[in-house]
Amino acid sequence: MHLKAHYDTRARSAITVTILVCCIVPLIGFLLCDSHTFVSYETHLLVRLSNRPQWLYDCSAIFALLFSTGGCVLLLAIIACIDFRFAHSIRTVLGDVAVAASPIVYVTGIKWLVERPRPVTALHSNLLPTDPSFPSGHTAGAVIVATMILLTVRNAAHCRMRGIEELRRHMGVVPATCRNGGTAGSIEAVYTRRAMVTGTILVVAVGISRLLLGLHFPTDVLTSAIVCPLISYTVWIIREQLRSAKARRNND
Repeated sequence: MHLKAHYDTRARSAITVTILVCCIVPLIGFLLCDSHTFVSYETHLLVRLSNRPQWLYDCSAIFALLFSTGGCVLLLAIIACIDFRFAHSIRTVLGDVAVAASPIVYVTGIKWLVERPRPVTALHSNLLPTDPSFPSGHTAGAVIVATMILLTVRNAAHCRMRGIEELRRHMGVVPATCRNGGTAGSIEAVYTRRAMVTGTILVVAVGISRLLLGLHFPTDVLTSAIVCPLISYTVWIIREQLRSAKARRNND
């Protein structure tokens, strides 16, 4: 009962914070569109970043292709196939995809609601997308891919824990540690922590690449990097709440 109350409180807090942030973001977007000071400051920063080495430009161009709409769809499909290997459930995989991809609806809507123009540093780029600048779609794509990786890694941890439980039943003893020295209960935490670090590095790298290419203002990137994980986390925790409620009904 205490655990249920904890999850209920966490779910309510996540939903409240996410709704507030999602309501504030378009207001910030309109303010940024009307603020010549912010535009001037951010443009000056992008001009300074344009003096990057050629290899950084090449890496950024690769990220631009990988995390375009088509690239994200392909990456999600590949990760979903890996996810199915561990989850062994189409419903679980589709749920993971829905959780990971949920921010894109919001980001696309805000883009066309605010319609912030691209920075002047993007005008002559052959990588310039046709959609508005705020918030960054590629950064959102990186968050989506990072979230899908995290969910897949969690399923991999659950799969490994099931293997340890089967070993426990066959041997009739509790293994002190798993192969890498951690107990079964710590596997999920270790896997999750590593996936979160990897995902964070990925999002930061893609966000920086958008600035190096001069295709986004820093506030475009920062907004996506903040709001997209919030949306995915809220959708995930709602799904977990629904799963728990269904399990309780089945046990009654």
